[in-house]
Amino acid sequence: MTSNGLPLIISGIKVGSGETREIYLKVSESFLSGAIQIPITVIRGRGDGPTAFVLAAIHGDEINGADIVRRLIFDVDHEKLSGTLIAIPVVNIPGFLTQSRYLPYHRDLNRFFPGNRNGNNAERIAARLFHEVILKCDFGIDLHTAAYGRLNLPHVRGDMAQPRVRKLARAFGATVLINQRGVGGSLRREATDAGVPTILFEAGETGKFSQRVSLAGLRGVLNVLSAMGMWPMHERTKPPFQVIVRSSEWIRAEKGGMLDLDVKPGDLIYEGDLIGSVLNPFGRTVTQIRSPKTGIVIGVTTAPITIPGTGIVNVARLKKTLALVERSIKRDKKKRG
Repeated sequence: MTSNGLPLIISGIKVGSGETREIYLKVSESFLSGAIQIPITVIRGRGDGPTAFVLAAIHGDEINGADIVRRLIFDVDHEKLSGTLIAIPVVNIPGFLTQSRYLPYHRDLNRFFPGNRNGNNAERIAARLFHEVILKCDFGIDLHTAAYGRLNLPHVRGDMAQPRVRKLARAFGATVLINQRGVGGSLRREATDAGVPTILFEAGETGKFSQRVSLAGLRGVLNVLSAMGMWPMHERTKPPFQVIVRSSEWIRAEKGGMLDLDVKPGDLIYEGDLIGSVLNPFGRTVTQIRSPKTGIVIGVTTAPITIPGTGIVNVARLKKTLALVERSIKRDKKKRG
């Protein structure tokens, strides 16, 4: 909880109550000896409240989150805010500049938290961010898109066994909440383990801005800030349903060829459903792809060709919540006529 009588200090810069400051946090140096700095906007309300971080582009090619943070910075006014919002549109500056998922030396920054001040390049960047920003917060939201060649349904991931994480995830307003602690070294796992409950928002695809995804992400972040008492209550659009699933699994190709996929993110599929086909260059069907499970599609490949083992459709398995989702989809179809 932020005490607004005391300044918040990031990278040696003090931010007092009722102030909005832009700060550049040096995290490394380039091959040309220049500073690599992460741009941070700190919005500090006049009233007491939690301190929250919202950040994007830990993977440098996952740029849609940067658009969400940009919109957030312009929407949130320190005169209306209670507490402190730390907004970071781009974390992985080297990857963002080259439109790469990785840091130099092919390191995935989201595998090196909480970092090491004397470690490799990824560990040093992670440590700087973790100690200067993350540990000064009460909770956080990490914005991502699907990996290259994939498209994701907007959904939230987090350790739902943690009551504070579950509260954040439910408040966001996504239909699908995936109960995943996260791999070791990921920001959401290490921050949560350090006492800063963190959720991850996944939506869209790499290298693109989607207005639909940006608006959904902005609305979700504001929902969380409102639920945590930081932002005035606003009109919330309740999701048609909300389910917590334990995991998601990829349906994989067994044959190589050209992919003809018949499902998209958000579709409900049943075990045995025909979801696509693999064709050879002559247009003949090599094999039909049927779903081995029942669930909701949260991700698909966008690649038109495939080889054995390629992930085609990512499915969140539904069991006890299947009837709830079916009723919701039926209601939605009736409304559309």
